[in-house]
Amino acid sequence: MNRSNLTYNIENSIADADGKIAGRVYEKEISITSAEIKLLVSAPKLLVAAPGPGKVLEFMSAVLFLDYGTAPYDTNTSLTIQTVTGNTALSGAVTAANFLHKAADAYTIMAPLGTAAGVVTNVNDGLELVAIGIPATGDSTMKIKVMYRIHDFN
Repeated sequence: MNRSNLTYNIENSIADADGKIAGRVYEKEISITSAEIKLLVSAPKLLVAAPGPGKVLEFMSAVLFLDYGTAPYDTNTSLTIQTVTGNTALSGAVTAANFLHKAADAYTIMAPLGTAAGVVTNVNDGLELVAIGIPATGDSTMKIKVMYRIHDFN
């Protein structure tokens, strides 16, 4: 092994419980404007594009950062991460009282849903941020760091 492929081998060698490779964890940062936050009900924000035929995205977590402007958002808007075409919720909801109503910079973590039956996602489906409730006022922006894996069944 030489230096050119050492980093690749380290990054792609996350072991599972049996000591086999479980897959690479990807992180993507997305910026969201105040105008986009106000439209999340009708125009969800794409976080991760569909990975391609025979591939499934596994949502692992997301960290949201509210960069406070001058006015907090006014409605009880809750945020959820879901699949793009299946509209299947993949995270628990973050309520406005815990995040968007803050009058200062704020962070929150969105964890994947854990159900006994598991969360069913579609093959070749992306991830998006959607809201329930439409804020009329507020001017803060947001950044999201989403962590995910791509499972290839080809």
